[in-house]
Amino acid sequence: MSPQQFDYSAARQEQQTRLRSAILDAAAELLAGGGLGGLSVRAIAANVGASTKVIYSNYGGKPGIVTALYSRGFESLAKTMKDAASTRGAPRVRLLAVARAYRDFAVASPHLYELMYGPRVRELLPSPDDRDDARRLQTIVTELFVEAQEEGQFRKSDPADLSRIFWAALHGSVSLELTNWFTLNEGEQRLDQLVTIVLDGEVIDPDRDSGDTSAR
Repeated sequence: MSPQQFDYSAARQEQQTRLRSAILDAAAELLAGGGLGGLSVRAIAANVGASTKVIYSNYGGKPGIVTALYSRGFESLAKTMKDAASTRGAPRVRLLAVARAYRDFAVASPHLYELMYGPRVRELLPSPDDRDDARRLQTIVTELFVEAQEEGQFRKSDPADLSRIFWAALHGSVSLELTNWFTLNEGEQRLDQLVTIVLDGEVIDPDRDSGDTSAR
């Protein structure tokens, strides 16, 4: 290949993309190992084998890293929830699957979940646009409530409001488990119980739902 045929711009862009990904991977590893307190520009640079200047030039420091991890976390959680929502079965059964997938994500990545939903230093808070992206996760649940209502399984009410109630139940149960108020087994059972209570309040005819909502 002659120099004229080589796309230097594309090569530089690819290298830059790999570098940014490596920086974020290192940050995610540090977060998983020690939480937000263990996340620093110096530690990330050491893990990547680069200077702190490289981290600042790519992400603008710790706030930019946190925002990127925040976005990555919600992208991963969205995929997890969408996969669960796409399984076979009645909407009620898939809502329970979504709830369990949400909990599994939080239990597997507690420090990331805390970054996404827990208290953080003010200057590290995500922007309003970032928070709007996170709230769109609720549309996955809202669509299942709409489907259940259209099929005549749930009573007619505001599906977006139901989605917020559903999320509040999930987040409350998961938060208690992550702060050791529930054991793993108890946390799983409590989540199923809470979701069942929320969904039972919307069912028109319980006999129409043959899905198994018992704890795994």
